[in-house]
Amino acid sequence: MNNIGKYNSTLINILFLMFPLSIILGNLFINLNIFFLCVFASIIYNKELKKFKINFFDKIILIFFFYTLVTLIINFLESYFGEEIFPQQIISKTLFYFRYLALYLVIRFLITQNIANLNWFSYICSICAIFVCVDIFFQFFFGKNIFGMVSPGARHYSSVFGDEVIAGGYLQKFSLFTLFLPFVLIKKSFYKIAIQLIFFVIFTFGIILSGNRMPLVLFVFSFFIFALFNKELRKKILTIFFIFFLFLGLNLNFNQTFKINMSNFYISGKNLANTFFIKDPTNLSIETWQLPYVRPFYCGKHIWGKNPFFGGGIKSFRNAEVGCGSHPHNYYLEILADLGLFGLSIILTFVFLLLYRIFKKITLLSPSSYVLDNKIMPFFLIFVIEFFPIRSSGSFFTTNNSSIIFIILAILVSLTYKKKNYN
Repeated sequence: MNNIGKYNSTLINILFLMFPLSIILGNLFINLNIFFLCVFASIIYNKELKKFKINFFDKIILIFFFYTLVTLIINFLESYFGEEIFPQQIISKTLFYFRYLALYLVIRFLITQNIANLNWFSYICSICAIFVCVDIFFQFFFGKNIFGMVSPGARHYSSVFGDEVIAGGYLQKFSLFTLFLPFVLIKKSFYKIAIQLIFFVIFTFGIILSGNRMPLVLFVFSFFIFALFNKELRKKILTIFFIFFLFLGLNLNFNQTFKINMSNFYISGKNLANTFFIKDPTNLSIETWQLPYVRPFYCGKHIWGKNPFFGGGIKSFRNAEVGCGSHPHNYYLEILADLGLFGLSIILTFVFLLLYRIFKKITLLSPSSYVLDNKIMPFFLIFVIEFFPIRSSGSFFTTNNSSIIFIILAILVSLTYKKKNYN
């Protein structure tokens, strides 16, 4: 029986550890991974899952998913009584979205019961991030990546992601785990900081070559958050600032592509900020409308105004207005448009209460100084950056983003309820 138990645990861990690789391979593999993990966990741990006690945060997640059904029913009835055709896509997307509820609950159970191996998960994330970064450098120097794939454009090196220019976003999240590898967390402070800074510089270069501007900003921002919570790095914060701005200045002077990217990023950001205050879009020039994200941002605000409390339902944005695209490139605008103020309120309640619990745990474990243990830190950084409001992003409801979000939430909630300190 012990051998069977070990075999079952190994099978579940293999499926759990496959997620960083599945995200590289694409949506089909992510969905298959979710399906097999949830099915096998339900079969193997059927009795234990039935006895698993959900906590306060689990209840908020359950309320959120129940609310998506409420939004679906309200919008369906409005269309029915208004004698309008209700998009079947919204129904299927809403129902299929419940796979992330199953994923969240299964991972919560696996971590609470010490079945899922988070150490190995961190190692796999690090290995995948290192591979993608090295592959970007290979593509930059030789014109093709290791598998012979060419870059989709002069400014973008997408590595194994092909025509999808999302390599920078992948590195921005998963490269954070390299900062906490065992050989990095050595006792001598000087060598530890040196290795972490080397990783930071290498991955920064990789993200620059990917051509993804927002992931670059978010990666740098996440590193400085990490520095604030790390005693050794906090003492060296001025040195880190100097190294970063020196590195940035050299790139702006000697890398013309990077200089153009940053200039366009600044102009786009300025126009996006102005977009929030636009009441009459007819005053905008054609050139402004054609800037990246300006039209989707305005559309998000405009579509939300049509149904401010309940939204139009999951994935309704793409059906709301012609020419608005598939999503507004901002999580909060998309949630407002699709699920309304009530939906956003549920999400924000979860986010703020989880942050409160994490900071409360910090003060209890290290009341004299703000220190977050190394096991929680990478998940915490991804969580903070994912829910950072002032950013452009992909769709909140896509397979890629939703799988990452609910995996991170499940892990964080589980770790914050653990009594053991993982320093």
